[in-house]
Amino acid sequence: MTRNEFLLEMDEILNLPAGTLKGHEELGDVENWDSTSLITFVALAETNSGVSISPAQIVKCSTIGDLLQLARVETVST
Repeated sequence: MTRNEFLLEMDEILNLPAGTLKGHEELGDVENWDSTSLITFVALAETNSGVSISPAQIVKCSTIGDLLQLARVETVST
C-alpha cells in the first residue's frame, strides 16, 4: 500500500473528506481519533502491511506520520 492509499484509508476511518490527511497532523488534533479508529487502524496495518501493532506502540505515536511509520508505510530516513 502506498502512502497516499494509506492516508485515504485513514481519511475514511476517521470520517474525513478524501485527501484531508497529509501525514503531519497531530493525533490529539484529529477530532475522530478514538478507540474505534485505533482498532480499525490496527486491522488496516495488519491486513495491508502484515505488521502486528499493539496499543502500547500506538500510544507512543503523536502524529499521523508516526502511524505511517508504525504500519511500515513510511520509513524513517537516517
